[in-house]
Amino acid sequence: MRAGSGILDVATVAGRAAVTRAAATNPLKFLIPRRPGQAAWIYSSTYGGGLVAGDEIDIQLRVGPGAVCVMNTQSSNKVYKSPAGLVCRHRLRAQVERDALLILAPDQVTCFAQACYEQDQQVDLHADGALVAVDWLTSGRLSRGERWAFSRYRSRFDVFLDGEQLLSDSLLLDPADGPLDSAFRLGRFNCLAMVVLAGAQVKSAADELLARVGSQPVGRSNTSAGSVAIVAAASPIPHGAVVRILGETSESVALYLRSALGFLQNCLGDSLWGRKW
Repeated sequence: MRAGSGILDVATVAGRAAVTRAAATNPLKFLIPRRPGQAAWIYSSTYGGGLVAGDEIDIQLRVGPGAVCVMNTQSSNKVYKSPAGLVCRHRLRAQVERDALLILAPDQVTCFAQACYEQDQQVDLHADGALVAVDWLTSGRLSRGERWAFSRYRSRFDVFLDGEQLLSDSLLLDPADGPLDSAFRLGRFNCLAMVVLAGAQVKSAADELLARVGSQPVGRSNTSAGSVAIVAAASPIPHGAVVRILGETSESVALYLRSALGFLQNCLGDSLWGRKW
């Protein structure tokens, strides 16, 4: 295995999901705690707590028939500066088999000033498989005065169901195309997120989320944390939905994600981020 590679197999064993194969090479590592409920929980991490210029992470994941797998991260995905322009890369290729559910719920990506980051994720679903995925990014280390100060960020997310492509989403944030904090780009916002729900198991939740977002006017939303600016838009896709969120703070987006994905608690017996924030 090349540096930064990881292989994971999840299967149903004695009535609950379990990781039956796990291998990783430096700087990647996996933490696999035993938690209550029927799901297998996997936390990915890197030595040093982030990606250094030129690091490449490549994960192959298989979720076997009937299994539920939660793929999380130990903390926010930090991407350190790269004065020489070396790119950090993260790749995920996941296969979700019959009646299985994959939940991708990492903490947010935080790119430091001068960081270069590329991310490619592809999920292949069986006709009866399902996916819930979160992909989100912050503007950087605001406490250090870094705001959209990275050199380049590129992300691609593809979802296939029984060979049919349901989603192909690409995002490129490059200051070469104009200041990222301009009023016509990210403006006052410091966090953006995408939520994907696909597959029959989560179709009703996707429909409810579409209706919920569609019924809310664009503007300020009141939360328990106070009045904060959140903008959300939802789009239907075959067998699911995509929700995009912009927030002035990562905390406001986190509250929104908790609420939007609250339905998973019945399945998992715990909140996705309940033990972290």
